[in-house]
Amino acid sequence: MGLYYRPKEGCDSSCDVPVWIKEGWEWILHRALGIPCEDPDWFRVPVMRRIAISTPNVMAALRRLNRDQARPYNFARSPVLVNPSGSTVTLLGRFEKDSSPWEEMTYVNLHDGSKHTLKPPTLPVFAQTFGMAFAQYIRHPESKSLAPDGTRCNSDTCGLLGRYPVTASGFHLIGKETERGWEQSEDISTLLPSLMRYQNRCVAGEQLKQRLLRLPLDVLERETGLSRHTILRARRGHQVHPRSLERLRMAARTVPAVER
Repeated sequence: MGLYYRPKEGCDSSCDVPVWIKEGWEWILHRALGIPCEDPDWFRVPVMRRIAISTPNVMAALRRLNRDQARPYNFARSPVLVNPSGSTVTLLGRFEKDSSPWEEMTYVNLHDGSKHTLKPPTLPVFAQTFGMAFAQYIRHPESKSLAPDGTRCNSDTCGLLGRYPVTASGFHLIGKETERGWEQSEDISTLLPSLMRYQNRCVAGEQLKQRLLRLPLDVLERETGLSRHTILRARRGHQVHPRSLERLRMAARTVPAVER
């Protein structure tokens, strides 16, 4: 819940926590113990996230709503959407602490600049409410732990949990820019996943290596468009990108070999 902006202001002096956090946990515990309770009044409020205006495309989109308010490193609102249509939608709106106008205020779609409201809905999507978020939270399985009997946890698991063992089965190359926003919940990258997975590298076979050794480097560079460094790596049997290896394979088939 730490990624979401508070739906209700105020701090409970008896336990020094925000009022909405205390009320949310009381609701969860009442449900777990079978004690009747009423839903908090903010359960109907749409779930919102505070997003920093840290990129030009975000600022350009918000300036469609108000040119004077959208400034670098100010904040914006973004509702958490349930999108059954699969369309590309990321809504951004003005920063507003009061939750009462969140449903009816105007938002802009970051991807096409169109303007929309949540109530009445103008897109085939709807905003997740805090009631939905808390209901899912208490039924969410704990993927990092095992049930007391050693099986996987599910939403009904009870008792002392064990640690889930992890066994490495392979390696995947990923970009170093992976989801930097998860460490800073106000970053727009948390709304636009950008995990880059690179293809596995390949190694030239012995026959291809011998063929490449009989071809001049300058010829291979000209025919493949690859750097000398990449060609030398392939010749030595080191890993190169699959597309690079395919270019070298094509060149080895079409360029006449030079006898040494």
